[in-house]
Amino acid sequence: MLSFGILEIIISFILVLTPIVFIHELGHFLVARKNGVVVEVFSIGFGKEIFGWTDTHGTRWCFAWIPLGGYVRMRGDENAVSSNSKEAKILEGSFANASLWSRISIVAAGPLANFILAFVLFVGLYIGAGKLFIPPIIDEVVPNSPAERAGLQKNDEVLKIDQNNISDFNDFRVIVFESPGKPINLQIVRGEEILEIVATPDSIYLEELDIYAGQLGIRSPVGEFRKLSISEAIIESKQECWSITIGMVRGITRIVTGNAQMGEIGGPVRIAQFSRDAALQGLTSLIFFIALISINLGLVNLLPIPALDGGHLTFYIIEAIIGKPLPDAWQNILMRGGIAFLLSLMLFVTIYDIIRGINF
Repeated sequence: MLSFGILEIIISFILVLTPIVFIHELGHFLVARKNGVVVEVFSIGFGKEIFGWTDTHGTRWCFAWIPLGGYVRMRGDENAVSSNSKEAKILEGSFANASLWSRISIVAAGPLANFILAFVLFVGLYIGAGKLFIPPIIDEVVPNSPAERAGLQKNDEVLKIDQNNISDFNDFRVIVFESPGKPINLQIVRGEEILEIVATPDSIYLEELDIYAGQLGIRSPVGEFRKLSISEAIIESKQECWSITIGMVRGITRIVTGNAQMGEIGGPVRIAQFSRDAALQGLTSLIFFIALISINLGLVNLLPIPALDGGHLTFYIIEAIIGKPLPDAWQNILMRGGIAFLLSLMLFVTIYDIIRGINF
């Protein structure tokens, strides 16, 4: 029998994933319809249908048993990853029969919708709940800390770290957190001087996250929490989305180059646990987490891996450059390879999450 803790995780995971997947697929769906492509199925989840209905345009809307994503199947598609049937290119209203730029816009609309969702959620949070502003000023330097050894002082204002502009103390904190045992170059304002200082954060093991994190030994000033106007919320939401995206790009780069810690890698099981934790902290935390995962999904889907949106876009960019599509045989081989890679990766991270001993 499922424990209450596991039920909490499952319900929280569905609450987080369902709106993100729905908006992603809605992006594909709306742009497909606008370009005259017939959408036959709009599914949240994979596998056998639980329930659904057919709209006046003939699209079957449904919820399926496996809540690990979703898909839209367009006319001429053989399956959920948009492999084309043999007659798709001559079939009126099919995705394969659409113009090159229509196909590019349809595929790109899914990840774009995820970024728009995150942007809208942040705007809503900042207007309704408010935002905490902490200036990037050092309020206290801990004795015998890396910050003291580097020569940092109280009231130093941080302008840049490794050429990254710093506008809020949280930006400072994130970069330090990502740099355990690694020197970072800080540009600071002290009085009327601009100084360049190199500091190396200590490496601290965080058992809960299973990672080593950087710790510099400074404390922030008291921040100001306030609700924003619409115009302020739009500006801050744009900045938040950009900062999160850049942070995720740094994380993906560490994974690709082999410099990531195993604790940085997680699959559906870990996302489910974090979903539960966010839900237990309240509605504001849950909405913020949904926005965070939405950006993550949008960004990951843009990776040039066959079977992902980025893989399809890569095929279409090649088609635009060489003036013709890659041979179907090549596309099918690459697509199968991409699916095999993604399934293997999901299996690996899921097993690792379980072995890691996530506390339900």
